[in-house]
Amino acid sequence: MATAFSEHLTSKSEPHDCEIMSKNQSEVCLLMLGSDAGNTVQLACSDIGSGRPLLCLHGGMGIDGRSLHTRGVLDLANHGIRLLIPDLRGHGKSWISGDEFSHAMWVTDARDLVLRLGLSQLAVLGHSYGGFLALEYAIRWPEMVTHLILVGTSAGPIRRDSQPVGSDTELREYFRARWPSFFVGSDKHWELFHALTFSAAPYNAAFMRELPKYDLRSRVIDLDMPMLLVVGDRDWYLPEMEWLAKNAQNAKLCVFHDVGHFPFVEVPDQFVDAVTSFIADPAHL
Repeated sequence: MATAFSEHLTSKSEPHDCEIMSKNQSEVCLLMLGSDAGNTVQLACSDIGSGRPLLCLHGGMGIDGRSLHTRGVLDLANHGIRLLIPDLRGHGKSWISGDEFSHAMWVTDARDLVLRLGLSQLAVLGHSYGGFLALEYAIRWPEMVTHLILVGTSAGPIRRDSQPVGSDTELREYFRARWPSFFVGSDKHWELFHALTFSAAPYNAAFMRELPKYDLRSRVIDLDMPMLLVVGDRDWYLPEMEWLAKNAQNAKLCVFHDVGHFPFVEVPDQFVDAVTSFIADPAHL
């Protein structure tokens, strides 16, 4: 059972290309992961800081990894954490020659990326839909995951009446309408919204095909790695996170008060404290 607390608060090819982004001192590598089903996959991954590696899986789907390029996440690199933030297949600067997307493909890409970087174990963080993928990653390769950090997510099932979108522009407008509901305060953080890129194809695959069959509840109870569950008390995923806290073997629930779906945006300092103390806890080493 979980301990709860609240706070106020691989293909083996060489890299295809690499560029330095001076804005946040991060290295963005474009890694060719080879091909599957005739599709060539190239993932863009921001590699920031040094120390204990933390793979960060963005939500959406249909929104790129820029959703995690916020102070509450990037500041983790100032605490001995090496951040790996990929644009998942079909998103942002990542590229694929075909148009096939699935949970299995996204998590396998992430695993291949980790191996391509020469890592055998690391912590994994997933936000929202990225949390669904983080759980699938941990279930498939538990020996690779030292810590699991889930932010505003669920083990399923997800009941949502979603409709397909016809273009990237239509998806952008869909999220524009929903964006204010992600935050509790008067600041709706529009600067983050305007930094994002939107991709209709992976969104449609995720919400029309993959999400209706997503349900990991019977598998989650077998996970025994340290698990941190971070959620705002105004996030619609709070009951789902409380279920995880009650049923996961080695989980700690962190609830931030008066916070919505993006705790690393609304309370960045508290988020950094929660994650760094969790990873550094000797009991979890």
